[in-house]
Amino acid sequence: MSRRTNDNELQQLVSMWRGCNNNPGTGSLPDPFAVNPIRRSFGLVVACLTVLVIPIFLGERAIMTAMLTVGWLAIAGLVFGLPVLIWSLVEASIARVRTRFHPPVDELELSPRLKHVLYRHGYESIDGVDAAADAALLLLSNLDTRGLQEVRRAISIWKYRRWQEQGFPVVNR
Repeated sequence: MSRRTNDNELQQLVSMWRGCNNNPGTGSLPDPFAVNPIRRSFGLVVACLTVLVIPIFLGERAIMTAMLTVGWLAIAGLVFGLPVLIWSLVEASIARVRTRFHPPVDELELSPRLKHVLYRHGYESIDGVDAAADAALLLLSNLDTRGLQEVRRAISIWKYRRWQEQGFPVVNR
């Protein structure tokens, strides 16, 4: 009977271990950098550098004590936090450049329903929606002629505002 109980416990352990395969890499642990990765990794790097640099000004004994107690933890924090900070900064820069050259549909003054329809069908930038033919947009599910008129009107207003921001430049055709 005790042998059977041990088998059940082993099966429970195996099933618990297999549960981690549902979310590869992290298991059930949350990602500390999932929200605000730049702010969190910058805070981690600054805190770790503070722990490593401050004892230098306090003397050799403080350096030794800091390194033996929390120095190794600060170095590990730098090893993990610095690449996340660099990667997050590069991603944010790329996203900002992409948004500058291809503004998203979110900048249009559209109803949430129309924005959702456009995103659901792969229209993420204003240029993509503007380049699409009216017939192609009317084929989208849940987009009728009134919705198409609203989209075209919002694009016209958006273009006009950009033209105003540039100081009404003359366009040669």
